Amino acid sequence: MNLLAFLRFRKADLLRRLANLLPILFTVVLLIFAENSALEAYRTFQRIEASNASEAMQAGRDIGDQAKLVEMSRRKLGNRLILGFTAQDAGDIRDALQRLLATIERARPSFIMPGDAALIAQIDSIAELASGLGVAFASVGPDDTAVLNALDGDLRRLSEKFRLLQENMTEQGTRYIALQGETLSASYSAMLKLSIALVGAIVSMLALLVLNRRATWQANYRADHDVTTGVLNRRAFERWIEGIHFDPQASKAVMVFDLDNFKEVNDELGHMAGDHVLKAFVGNLVASFGQDALVVRWGGDEFVVVVSTDGFVEAGAVTLLRASFARLQSIVRFGDTDIDIRCSGGAAVWPSDSRDFHEVLQLADLALYKAKSRGKSRLQFYDADILNERHKVLALRERLRAALRDGELSLYWQPQVDVERGYIPSAEALIRWTDRESGELIPPGEFIPAAEASDLIIEIDNFVIEEAVRTAARWATIWQYPPIVAVNVSAVHFQRREFVGQVRDILRRHNVSPDQLELEITEGVILGNNIEVTRNLKGLEALGVHIALDDFGTGYSNIAYLSQLKPDRLKIDQTFIASLSGSHQMESLVSAIIGIGKAINCEVVAEGVETADQLDLVRRLGCCLVQGYHFARPMPDAEFQAWRDANYPDAAASVKHLRRLGDRLASAIGGDAGRGRDRETP
Repeated sequence: MNLLAFLRFRKADLLRRLANLLPILFTVVLLIFAENSALEAYRTFQRIEASNASEAMQAGRDIGDQAKLVEMSRRKLGNRLILGFTAQDAGDIRDALQRLLATIERARPSFIMPGDAALIAQIDSIAELASGLGVAFASVGPDDTAVLNALDGDLRRLSEKFRLLQENMTEQGTRYIALQGETLSASYSAMLKLSIALVGAIVSMLALLVLNRRATWQANYRADHDVTTGVLNRRAFERWIEGIHFDPQASKAVMVFDLDNFKEVNDELGHMAGDHVLKAFVGNLVASFGQDALVVRWGGDEFVVVVSTDGFVEAGAVTLLRASFARLQSIVRFGDTDIDIRCSGGAAVWPSDSRDFHEVLQLADLALYKAKSRGKSRLQFYDADILNERHKVLALRERLRAALRDGELSLYWQPQVDVERGYIPSAEALIRWTDRESGELIPPGEFIPAAEASDLIIEIDNFVIEEAVRTAARWATIWQYPPIVAVNVSAVHFQRREFVGQVRDILRRHNVSPDQLELEITEGVILGNNIEVTRNLKGLEALGVHIALDDFGTGYSNIAYLSQLKPDRLKIDQTFIASLSGSHQMESLVSAIIGIGKAINCEVVAEGVETADQLDLVRRLGCCLVQGYHFARPMPDAEFQAWRDANYPDAAASVKHLRRLGDRLASAIGGDAGRGRDRETP
């Protein structure tokens, strides 16, 4: 994922998280709002409760009732002063005053609000006057007219105080009624706010549920679908297989597709171009096989498609699928580059090939392997021969693994002859497998392809390099000018990050100079300018190991990149040499390859020289390094040593070796000078 895509992902992720937090934040705000409303209502209720409004109003009514009784007693006293005042009348007035005082004492706790201070003072004044009157009436006699007249005046003053108290009580009642109105309004407001908060909380919870449901759906979707292409991923497809129940009468074609050269697209144009190709390819799959087809990204650049073949006879289904496959090959535009989309496919049919759907998928994968081995860009249908062949390959691979472990593999050596100077500058290591049980020599063409289809080829590469370097160390003790050992390296191994380190360790382990080792790679390894390949080439160059391009002319080498690579040798493929006789066109091609080698200042080796005529032709075309049966077949180490000593002894090789090094050095200096003059030319 590049930086821009990462930032887009982070932004989308933050926005999604923020959207999920909004209902929670809204709920929190509503809860705070509701809490404030509840507190406001609670404080109002506290004020009402603290005011004892109902008790105060009731106390006021009780005092008023007693005041009326006192007023009636006063009027009675006025009448008695005319008709005659008795001790019974004095007792009645005294009892009324006592009841008044008792009522006042009971009512006093009700008047505790700050605004009731004046009212309490009035009540205290009335209580004091009533108390004095009660004492006075207890000692007055019926004939004490002057005292009775004075007491009548005091009762009038008491009545006046009651009148003022009634007015204040009326104001107090108005205040209490207003306070109750405020309380009722606060209650309504609190209830309204609480209702709003409750509705908001419910809405927020529903929003949270919807968002959680959506997030769960999105999480499940992402877990079941490929992020790049949007189709089902392997996990979802395997679950689909476990849960599906097919109609026994139905028929399903299962196809496995693999994009050809997809790695090169990623390496040359970047992963964004690779993603663009994957999306375009999925669009082609859907367009070719229909909307009802189940498309799955199995992993990397591999896809699985399941389509129904109901209603088709087998031949008709095959024709239909082949026609659909042909539409998959297309060209897509990425920036200013046209990318050719090509794929290989394998197909198997359920239930005719197997009633186990997992096994059908494996059979389709075997058919894909067969299609790729036959040249790619084709659709291969499974048949029994493919399975038998696969079993043979697996069995051969296991035998090969055992042979590697048990020491049945060995190296044969084929010399590369400098026919101009008459010595052996190098020898190529060729692996051989001798079966211990049968004693037969198994050709590399039989077991190397089986190894290349697995990581076993890396183990074989390591074995060959180790044995070759060990042989080089042994030759250094026998000859003063031993040949360079040349080793073929597989493309898979050469693209490994740790490859240069492994070569360095092997050389150090056997105390062999790096310039005594030559690694041969094919043109296909350097195609695409792979990062790891470029790094390994530079690492080997810095180490001092020679590089040779094997089977040159059969691939699609970029000449400009070849000049930057600067290999030490180009090896002309033996198919060109075999076709030289009588073919002017082939002579021109070989001559052109030799010219390319001279142009980039590297040696050229002609492989597969088997006749004197072929030797004469390659020498006439300017190639002096040859390899082939004309000189020697591959042979074990002991035979090679004897052959070299007999035909190209070390004593003769010393002078020729030094002469060859001098020629190469002069050529290199001349080439550098020429390039310098070219740069100086305006």
